[in-house]
Amino acid sequence: MEEMKGEEVEYSVSGQTLSLDLSGQHLVEVRDRGGQTLTYQLFQGVHCAPLYNVEILKRIKGFNMRPDDIYFTGYPRTGTNWTFEMTRMLLNDKAETIPKAKDLIELTPHDELAQLPSPRIVNAHMKLSESPTDVTDLKCKVIYTLRDPKDVAVSLHKIYYDRPSPFKRYMGLFEDYLQLFLDGTVDYNCILDHWRDAEKYFTDHPEIPVHFQRYEETIKDPVRAVQALSYFIGLKRNDDLCQAIAERCSFSRMKIDKEPFGINIDGTNILYRKGIVGDWKNWFNDQMLEDYYKVYEEKMAGSRFYATYARRMDQNI
Repeated sequence: MEEMKGEEVEYSVSGQTLSLDLSGQHLVEVRDRGGQTLTYQLFQGVHCAPLYNVEILKRIKGFNMRPDDIYFTGYPRTGTNWTFEMTRMLLNDKAETIPKAKDLIELTPHDELAQLPSPRIVNAHMKLSESPTDVTDLKCKVIYTLRDPKDVAVSLHKIYYDRPSPFKRYMGLFEDYLQLFLDGTVDYNCILDHWRDAEKYFTDHPEIPVHFQRYEETIKDPVRAVQALSYFIGLKRNDDLCQAIAERCSFSRMKIDKEPFGINIDGTNILYRKGIVGDWKNWFNDQMLEDYYKVYEEKMAGSRFYATYARRMDQNI
């Protein structure tokens, strides 16, 4: 089969066109078992989207945080946009759609982040060990999102599969992409390494206040999830507001309301797909599950997060 060549692609965030600046990037081509390829930039050993400007990435460690900032990080596709929307509504004290995409520290120019009023939500996908030094020094509150890695793998695959690309359009089967996911040669490397890094960070820095936002629990009881966020932020309890925010942040509502404010590839919003739990069952066969759990057991044995997504939990979905 003849390989597809790169295409002219328009990227935009919240309606603003982004230019692809590859200067200074170390581009690498990752090939799956079926021979299909994905192109990333390799920054300090981490696979990142070429859309990220390398000069912005270099400045992240030294980014100036404020004591009342909320540092919000999580592996891609773990519910970060959803959690941002809930948190920002709580801080705004109203259940109204936020008229912009979340500001990602890897993507948004830092002079723009510096102009945001306090309290800011500083978003990131990177490991906590790679976060701004000020997060630790100022003891900023941290929100960390979790989601079943099997659903994350499916969601990431769908972001790339048959999308316009300035390199080569990725047409790899999910079972072949899964091997890249398990090997850690996808966005931000392996999700399980991301978790172990977070675990070490919180062990080394017990003074850092942290809230774990688990995707499945938020789906099950969104009002309670919003209430927990409100308590963590330190707001006065307002159950009516939490109820209104949970309703406004339902997946079906957000998919419509946030359409103008997403990350778009050639006009198609890539952020909102299904927003459900257990879609992985439609994609994994028995062998894929065996491959997945072999890696899970190796990497997560002894982890505080192990039981959350251990194999026996599949029967509860």
